[in-house]
Amino acid sequence: MSSTLSAHTDAALLALVALHTDHAVVITDADGVIEWVNDAFCELTGYSADEAIGVTRGSLFTHTVSGTVSAALGGEPSDQPHNMELLTRSKQGRPYWTAIEVRPVLVDGAVSRLILLESDVSATQVAEHQLLEASRRAELLAAELSTEKSLLSGVISSIPHLVYWKDLFGRYRGVNAAFLAERGFAEADDVVGRTEWDLASDNAFSRELRAVETAARDGEPVIDHHITMLDADGKTRSLLLSVLPQRDVHGVPDGLIGVGADVTHIAELERTVAQTNRLESIGQLAAGIAHEINTPVQFVSDNARFLGDAFGELLPALQRVTATLSAEPAAADQSPADAVRLLTELRAALAGVELTFLAAEIPNAIAESQEGLGRITQIVRAMKDFSHPGSGLMETDINRAVESTVQVSRNEWKYVAELNLDLDPEVGLVPCFEGELKQVILNIIVNASHSIAARREAAGATELGTITLRTERCDDLVKITIRDNGTGMDEETRRKIFDPFFTTKEVGKGTGQGLSMAHNTIVTKHGGQIDVLSAPGRGATFVLMLPAHGGADSPTEEESMLV
Repeated sequence: MSSTLSAHTDAALLALVALHTDHAVVITDADGVIEWVNDAFCELTGYSADEAIGVTRGSLFTHTVSGTVSAALGGEPSDQPHNMELLTRSKQGRPYWTAIEVRPVLVDGAVSRLILLESDVSATQVAEHQLLEASRRAELLAAELSTEKSLLSGVISSIPHLVYWKDLFGRYRGVNAAFLAERGFAEADDVVGRTEWDLASDNAFSRELRAVETAARDGEPVIDHHITMLDADGKTRSLLLSVLPQRDVHGVPDGLIGVGADVTHIAELERTVAQTNRLESIGQLAAGIAHEINTPVQFVSDNARFLGDAFGELLPALQRVTATLSAEPAAADQSPADAVRLLTELRAALAGVELTFLAAEIPNAIAESQEGLGRITQIVRAMKDFSHPGSGLMETDINRAVESTVQVSRNEWKYVAELNLDLDPEVGLVPCFEGELKQVILNIIVNASHSIAARREAAGATELGTITLRTERCDDLVKITIRDNGTGMDEETRRKIFDPFFTTKEVGKGTGQGLSMAHNTIVTKHGGQIDVLSAPGRGATFVLMLPAHGGADSPTEEESMLV
């Protein structure tokens, strides 16, 4: 009696659990026909208890169920538990994934009932699907990244520039083939993981490379810094090195990327072009230079002819005097009659010679000839000095450079202006690109001459204009001032004169490149400054300011050619 009561009590308790559990509970007979469902099942499927009881669980699915599932749900009773997950829909059409656990109830070894425990696992299925999709995408991304990495490695290896990247401690993370070739390493493994200290002795290249990288580690890129190195063959190479900070995902610098462009051949080409431009300027001034030389040559030639004629007169007379004196006895043995005869013969020998005239003119002719030859020497030296390309950034006598340029351009200005030089002897030697500086001064002098000629023509004036060229040292700067009293320029023109191809001259008389080149030479290549003051009718004043002392940041010729 008590045993039966206990069984009823357990059944009641189990019924309460089945009724109130969050899982859907279904009890079927051995054929799978539903006998009882709990409220959770009705909420999950949308079917009421009345709609569910009396039909099989499989008939409530909205899609075809496999044979195994049908058997598990009562088609073919099995005494083994089954677990499955199905995608189905509720009565209202809501799709969801359900996990079904089928538990057979055995009586005397035979299936008497089936208990189905169901739960909505849609979230889990979606998460798994998303995980699978994410995994698939990750695999695709990994494949794409592998392809991109391979492509990027191929590109980096094939470009001719030196490329490397390092961590913040200066250890190489990677290099390209050009870097290995220039530095003389066979494999990247010879470099990766090592610092510059490990790779090379404390040479100039290593020191400068470390200095550039130290500046870049502060987070600011270093662009186009000129650096000189010896390649694997011991030849000097010129590089423009750019070092960029490499940042992590948070934007914090965690390394460096360096790119070095070999500009050795380009610098040589640019140097050739610059020399060609200087020679072209001389070619354009050739007629004037020839005229400048012709004038002193002419009066040297005239004086040489005069001296030849004078010598032709003096030599026979001197020969007669010498012969007469040689034939006469010693003065102690001569009678008064002999002395008179000798005097008469000497007078006869010198009778055709204008000694007074020759005494006055011969010294003048010799002095004028010496002056003319000095003038020719000065012009030839100026031409040679101006045409010399220089040897890069070197100590240059600024006053001498100015004087030679003035000499070469003399025929451009002497018919329209007086050129006054005021050269400060304290200027001395200044580090600069001599050939380029002389070209700048020449361009400004020629422009000043043309401006003065235009003013004289417009005003119908005959008086000469004035060009004043002055040098002076001001603390750490050397100033070159070129002033003219030509036509001047308005504010709009003054703002544009340094623009490439801008010119105020007639078509065919100016390329607009002279002052653009001047600005590039003074500002970019020398790190100096060029200013112009002008107003219409008041001429123009150009002020060139150059650093008096070369510093560590002063560009070399190879670097400056590329700007």
